[in-house]
Amino acid sequence: MKKHISIIASALAVLSLASCSKDTEGMTQITYYAVIDLEGPVYDQAVAGTPYQDPGYSATMQGEDITADVKVSTDMDLQNPKPGYYTVTYSAVNEDGFPASSTRYVLVTDPDDKASGYYTTDANSFRVASAGTTYYGNSYSVTVYGDGSGHYHVSDFLGGWYAQRAGYGGSYAAVGQCDIAADGTISLVSSSVAGWGDSLSGLSEASFDAAAGTISWVASYAGMEFHVIMTK
Repeated sequence: MKKHISIIASALAVLSLASCSKDTEGMTQITYYAVIDLEGPVYDQAVAGTPYQDPGYSATMQGEDITADVKVSTDMDLQNPKPGYYTVTYSAVNEDGFPASSTRYVLVTDPDDKASGYYTTDANSFRVASAGTTYYGNSYSVTVYGDGSGHYHVSDFLGGWYAQRAGYGGSYAAVGQCDIAADGTISLVSSSVAGWGDSLSGLSEASFDAAAGTISWVASYAGMEFHVIMTK
């Protein structure tokens, strides 16, 4: 009986090796991925209407320079960029067809647009809830950018409370639109928290201080108030 079991096991092992061999036919035994390094800032800024100057990049694979093989793709008009927030993707594929990529983020603003920028939430921002007041305690990133007509996109009206502080991820950011008037007054246009399928109930005490480079507001959400102060 043991002899029969041994023969069957050997046969299965041969079949398994043959199957694996067929599955990996034409592929190298060890695959090396491209490594793409970005020069300059990952979060970059550019002026609308002025050709975008890429800070540069380099790529290697198994110690060999393959920078010339990198493909660069973006929706931004590189020669005449319009106001907005764009990604620039640098990608390369190895000989086995496995891709590798790096991404740069570019905020394009009008020369006279003082409000658009990368902001940092002040650690002294706080949330008021039924259980009491809780301070943010750390700084979190928020991106604000306009389209040139006074309308602005905000990556998180809650200043990163759930998306970054709680670690829930981008689906729990209060993404939306607002208008910023010439005197710095901010009014809410729309908002959405995709993770919970709801939105802010209001935005008050909202203003932009061009001299200080700060934005502040009280975002009302789910029966709570988020007192957010952000600085560029």
